[in-house]
Amino acid sequence: MTHRKESNYGKCRRVWVNFPISGELGDMYLELKKRGIVHSTRDAFSQGLRCLHEKIMETDLKKAQLAAARRLNREFDEDTF
Repeated sequence: MTHRKESNYGKCRRVWVNFPISGELGDMYLELKKRGIVHSTRDAFSQGLRCLHEKIMETDLKKAQLAAARRLNREFDEDTF
């Protein structure tokens, strides 16, 4: 399985991923493939990474928003007194 991404230097980075999946993950893959949601292991892996990345980015954004809100509240409280 190959993943290509343009780097800052215009060259494609290649990462080879080759591993078996079994048990619950294997069952999930087969179900998703049967339903036509994924078309191959490469597709499933790519979609899984994208989903994981999106969730992590959402969490990071929420943490940053919370930190900014707390900072604004502290600054507001300092200005009030």
